[in-house]
Amino acid sequence: MPILRVLAALVLSVALGACSADDEPASGGTAAGPSASTDLTQRCGTAIPSDADVRRLVLDGPDGATLSAAVFGPAHARTALVLLHQTGPGGLCGWGRFASRAAEQGLAAVALDMCGYGDSDCPPGLESDPRAQVEAAVAHARDALGARRVVLVGASMGGSNTVIAVSDGAPVDAWVDVSGVSTWNGVRLQSRAGDLREAPPGMIVYARSDGPLEYAAAQRLARTSGARFLDGGSGHGYELMADYRGRLLPAGRAVIHWAQG
Repeated sequence: MPILRVLAALVLSVALGACSADDEPASGGTAAGPSASTDLTQRCGTAIPSDADVRRLVLDGPDGATLSAAVFGPAHARTALVLLHQTGPGGLCGWGRFASRAAEQGLAAVALDMCGYGDSDCPPGLESDPRAQVEAAVAHARDALGARRVVLVGASMGGSNTVIAVSDGAPVDAWVDVSGVSTWNGVRLQSRAGDLREAPPGMIVYARSDGPLEYAAAQRLARTSGARFLDGGSGHGYELMADYRGRLLPAGRAVIHWAQG
């Protein structure tokens, strides 16, 4: 009988060890507990639909940084989006409606709190290096979600940072700048046009409601960098992607189609 008890204990120990290994996230990320989606709903309110397939994640960034993020959609997907947010206290929350609808189309999405937002904790200087922040999310998309195609999408501030990150060599397969301002953090986006010509394909979405000067600057950047240009209608950033009820708008559908390749 003692031998049987020892064998049973060994079997239980192996089983528990297997469960722990399955729960360990890939690529340096830390998975949140069972309350992850509830925590995001409490933080973001109606910006994330109540039926969203979403979980919280903490990514290990460079130089000891920790970047808070949310993963939308399937646990494994051929194509994943990495989403960079606008300014404002909500951080990644603003992508909730669009990311939820993209998930319904089979796309996974990693929405990132950039340095200075949400619970992200960054060493000095990292806030001005969007490529380094993006790389942590891209690594998770490829290693943990199994994505073979990763598309970087940014809105407003995030759109400008998308252009900067891609021109600096962010390891993505395509990119989308939605309403990115023409100069951000001292960087004039037009100065990156040459680098973008050597980068993966991109698309710039802009609305005339942002003013004739910014609209013309976006058109010029698209023309000189080889990116596709899309008139987004009326609005700014997230407003071009989905309405307040979470319904995709024409520009949002175009971005999903572009991401799917």
